[in-house]
Amino acid sequence: MALEAGVIGLGNIGGGVARNLAAAGHSVIGYDIDTDLISARGVREAEDSAEVAENADLVVLAVNTMPAWRSTLAAIAATGRRGLVVADLCTFPIEDKATAHEELRRVGISLLDCPVSGARPQADAGELAMLVSGDMDAFERVKPALESFCRTVTHVGAFGTSSKIKYIINLIISIENLACAEAFLLARKAGVDLRQMADAVMDSAAHSKIFGIRAEKWISGDYTDPTAELAIQLKDKDIVRDFAASVNAPTPLFDATMPYYIAAASQGRTHEDAASILAVLEAMAGIPRDPE
Repeated sequence: MALEAGVIGLGNIGGGVARNLAAAGHSVIGYDIDTDLISARGVREAEDSAEVAENADLVVLAVNTMPAWRSTLAAIAATGRRGLVVADLCTFPIEDKATAHEELRRVGISLLDCPVSGARPQADAGELAMLVSGDMDAFERVKPALESFCRTVTHVGAFGTSSKIKYIINLIISIENLACAEAFLLARKAGVDLRQMADAVMDSAAHSKIFGIRAEKWISGDYTDPTAELAIQLKDKDIVRDFAASVNAPTPLFDATMPYYIAAASQGRTHEDAASILAVLEAMAGIPRDPE
């Protein structure tokens, strides 16, 4: 059944979400502070977040800063639109999410915690992987719409469970990304052909999805057109660290990766692919690549 759907935040993730919702036959209204993004996605333009909530059965929230996230949820709550379902795709601290969940519940709005794995290419292709936690009835009402922009949509339990799993996934990705970059550095220092090494790794037990996705970037040294921006790693690092500390779980490998991400940002690589962490290692090793 087609829904009246709204998307707030039409950037790397939200833009693809809006396009795929519309392609699946849902009526889509969108809002972004960058109005050019709204017209580029071919959806009806709202003047603000409240207008989206007032005209939708499902609102997908995909903003990238905490201030924007808080102000958007406050505007949605102020509409008092009972029965509205909000799918929150953002990765932010679990305590803040729990507070928002309760505030919306009090006015009859269901907030679902819906972090996704994937970046702009997966969002554009409708290939995001979504974990959902929260009210099951609300989830069942909007599940077909969520499936229109995801390859998998999995309900994992009580509100917040999905964010906890996403933090763990992000911890693994941070570690694997540095480990793979370190392998490419070693290959360069040893005079091993990077293509030959990458092919061998992909045919071995050492292969990982991160390696496969970013191998071409490590071979070329071109970190434009990111699979996921370094900025995402930087945004999530404190969230993951604080979550682990809250349950008294040591994270020695994750902690060891963080200085390299910070160093990459200091090189001006915030909006490049997270694979650009290799450039930090290459500079340390005295083999920086010549600029194009």
